[in-house]
Amino acid sequence: MNLFKGKLLMIASLAPFSLATANPELVDERYKLTLFAENPDLSTPVGCTVGQDGRVFVIESHTHFRPEDYKGPKEDRILAFSDSDGDGRADKREIYFEGGRHTMSIAADGKGGFYVATRSQVYRLKDENRDGKADKKETLVELKTPGKYPHNGLCGLALTSDHSRLYFGLGENLGKPYEIISHDGKTEITRLKGGGEGGNIYSYHLKTGSLTLIATGFWNPFGICLTPKGVMFCVDNDPDSRPQNRLLKIVPGGDYGYQYRYGRSGTHPLQAWDGDLPGTLPMICGTGEAACAVIPHGNKLWVTSWANGRIEEYSLRENGSSYTATMKAIIKGGPDFRPVDFAHAGDGSIYFTDWVNASYQLHGKGRLWKLTPLREKPALPATAGALLEEEDRKMPDAGSLKDINNDRFALATALWKITRAKKAGALQWDSLSINARIALLTASRWQEKHDHSLIDRALDDPSADIRIAAVRIIADHRIATFKEKLSDMLPANDKDTQLHRVLKAAIKELGN
Repeated sequence: MNLFKGKLLMIASLAPFSLATANPELVDERYKLTLFAENPDLSTPVGCTVGQDGRVFVIESHTHFRPEDYKGPKEDRILAFSDSDGDGRADKREIYFEGGRHTMSIAADGKGGFYVATRSQVYRLKDENRDGKADKKETLVELKTPGKYPHNGLCGLALTSDHSRLYFGLGENLGKPYEIISHDGKTEITRLKGGGEGGNIYSYHLKTGSLTLIATGFWNPFGICLTPKGVMFCVDNDPDSRPQNRLLKIVPGGDYGYQYRYGRSGTHPLQAWDGDLPGTLPMICGTGEAACAVIPHGNKLWVTSWANGRIEEYSLRENGSSYTATMKAIIKGGPDFRPVDFAHAGDGSIYFTDWVNASYQLHGKGRLWKLTPLREKPALPATAGALLEEEDRKMPDAGSLKDINNDRFALATALWKITRAKKAGALQWDSLSINARIALLTASRWQEKHDHSLIDRALDDPSADIRIAAVRIIADHRIATFKEKLSDMLPANDKDTQLHRVLKAAIKELGN
């Protein structure tokens, strides 16, 4: 799924339980809003998708902050709703799958099956005997960690149209150490480790089972989507002292700045939220609180804001290598309207789930809405091939780096690919621009082993931004051998500069 923001938990749990559930207000006359299904047929819904047979598949959570006296099923369920008489409301409900804990997201695989993300697994479901219920489950990815919080593990699913890759997110996991393991059948293919770096986005290769970390620096990247042009977007919930959620353009190698190891607030000198550290990438714009899902709709993006009770439409304008955006509300609701996830239907309509109540605890209420265009029906968006030709582009070289020198997003991807291919040694430091040097240092943060000679050279560079990029590597990986040099650099810098603040914070991280 895509759920809400941890810091609202205490407030939300104190909210009064509404006895009457009011309908949200449709403020855009281009659409018709229909209540497709509701409790008691559906309670506490999260992720949703539309299958090849036209049924709407909805994750019904029964494990997310389950009260002691809860009377519902012991495990989560995936329900299938259909409208057989065409009156715009569901008249049939089937249980497609029962099982799992802290189930988050679901996506149709285009072949009659479904990909599902729970906090600790990504798996594929299939109905092989065609009785309308899943009878085969194949685990693709496992998350092993002591972290247990319901909605800061695996989340968000985006599938390419050629069925070659599945993208998904990992939340900040409260900074706990983890291993994320991918499989091809029963064979382990990839095992990645981490902890404390914040949330990530991964690419799972569906033909080989290999797993690649493609972007980092998130709080919780709950919603991920691909546009027909192959651009990836994400909505990211925010740390305690960062009130805006983020709408982000995602590129391979992108570092979006947040690291849990430096605290929940998001204001530490070694954290960035809007590209405010050298090498980190900025947001497109802020979104409503507790942004849970993002989808393309025509040439715009739609976002669910759980806390604000809104469906938001974002009109994008190109701004260099990224975008700016303006928001328009499509639907507004009161305290008992809590939209979570979207699903495109073949007729151009959009379904979305509604958690209903402000309480994080299971409460027995839930709704599924259908939004139908009354005039021109936007074309059903086809997802793209691999994100920005993730592995298929020609390997960048020094010459091509000059052509993209002012493009922060393209530089991030280029240097990520170069370092990942272990070809960074072929680059001549003196021939690189300031921006390329920063991108090289930022990309090298992803490596398990670090080139101390490169870090040393960067610390002596005249550019303060290059020195900051080097200090980030030292602090993140606790490379204590540089502590003395950082201490020697500190007195020479004005206390009001970013370099001074970063140096002071890094020295503190290195300890005694």
